[in-house]
Amino acid sequence: MTVQPFHLSAISTTFFHLTDINTVVTTSSGAVLLHHEHDPTPEFLSEWLKEDIAFLCTEAQQSPGQCCKYTNTWGFTYLAKAFRIHEERTNILVTGPFLLQVPDVNRLYTSFKLDQGKRIELEVFYRGLKLISAARVQSMANVFEQIEGISQTDIRELELQPEPVRSPRQRSVELMLQQSDEAYIDLIDLRYQIEQEMIMAVQHGDHDTLQKVRSKMKNLYDFSERFPNQPVRALRNALIILNTLLRVAAKNANVQPFFLHQISEKFAKQIERTETIQSLDKLMTRLFDEYCQLVRLHAVKGYSPLVQKVLQFVSLRYNKPLSLEELSQECHAHPAHISRQFKKETGMTITDFQQKQRIEEAKPLLRKGDLSIKWIAESIGFDDPGYFARIFKKIEGVTPTQFQKN
Repeated sequence: MTVQPFHLSAISTTFFHLTDINTVVTTSSGAVLLHHEHDPTPEFLSEWLKEDIAFLCTEAQQSPGQCCKYTNTWGFTYLAKAFRIHEERTNILVTGPFLLQVPDVNRLYTSFKLDQGKRIELEVFYRGLKLISAARVQSMANVFEQIEGISQTDIRELELQPEPVRSPRQRSVELMLQQSDEAYIDLIDLRYQIEQEMIMAVQHGDHDTLQKVRSKMKNLYDFSERFPNQPVRALRNALIILNTLLRVAAKNANVQPFFLHQISEKFAKQIERTETIQSLDKLMTRLFDEYCQLVRLHAVKGYSPLVQKVLQFVSLRYNKPLSLEELSQECHAHPAHISRQFKKETGMTITDFQQKQRIEEAKPLLRKGDLSIKWIAESIGFDDPGYFARIFKKIEGVTPTQFQKN
C-alpha cells in the first residue's frame, strides 16, 4: 500500500494551521516532501536550517517513541517526530523554528561577525518567530504523539437557532451564572496532588517514583502568563518555588540543617545565575536528583536520638579521622555502647558508614574528569590513593578510574 499524498498533507497542514510555525515533512533520508512556510528564512541562514532538519531527521529516527526538541546556536528551536502510516516507510515531521526565549542578538552579531544588512534581516526574522512557553511546547509534543491518527474529518454545519429577544445585560448575567469554576478548581487540586506526591517521593529518597511524578507534571506548572514574553523569568521563579518545596521535603525526612542550608543556598545562587531556558531545564533535573540523593545519604528519620547524633557527627566530619573519644564526648555515651547501638540500627559499623559517605562525596568529583585520583582521595580523607581505590571498588564494584571514564 502506498501512503496517499493527501494523508501526509492532512498531517502537515493540521500542524501548520494549529501552530502558525514553519512545518516540514521529510523522508527518512531527509528529502523534503512537503513544506509549509509561515516565516521566510533569510538567505544567509538557509544552510543552517537545512543542517538542522537533517540532524533532526537522524535523531528522530533513533528515538521513534519520542518527540525530539532541539535548539541551535542561533536560539532557533524545533520539534521533530518520526512516524509511519500503515506500516509503510518512515517519514519525519519537523516544526520550527520558534523561540523559547528572546535571544541575545548583540552576542550573535559579534559571534558570527554579521554585517549591517544581515543584522537587519536577522532582527526582522526574530521578530516574526513565535515565543513559545515550555507548557505550550509540551502540548505541541502531546499532539505530535497522535500524529499517525490524523486525517481529514467531515464538518457538519449547524443551523442558527432562533432565540427569544433578550437585552445584552440579561445575556451577560446569564452567561456569568452559567460559568463554572469546577474545571479551574480541579486543575488546582491536581497541581497540589502532584506536588504532594513529589514531596513524599523526595522525603523517602525514592528517585524512581519521583521520575514518574515528574512525567505527570510537564505543562501543569506553567506560570508564563504571569510574565508575558519573559519565559526565563517565569521558569526561574518556578525553580525558586521548587527549591523551597524540596528543601521542606528533605527537612521532613530529618536531614540535618547544615546539609539543607548547603544545598538550598547552592541552588538559589545557580538559579539566579542561569540565563537560558535549556540551562534552567537541566538545573531542574539536578534539583530533583540531588535532593533525592541528599535524603538517601543524610536522612536520619526512624533512628534513635543517639544514632541520629552519630550520623550527624560523622557526616559533618566525613573527611577527618574518626575519633571514638570525640564521638563519645559529643553523644555522652560510652564508645562500646555507641558502636553496638549504631550497628544494631543501621546494619553497618561506624567506620563502614564513614567510608560510604566518603565514596559518595568522591563520585561527583570523579565525574568532573579533570581531577587526579590522588587529589580526590586526599580531599575526602584518604591518605593513601591505593586504599581509596580498594574501598571504592568494594562499595561501587568498579575502580575510581573506571568510574571516571564511564
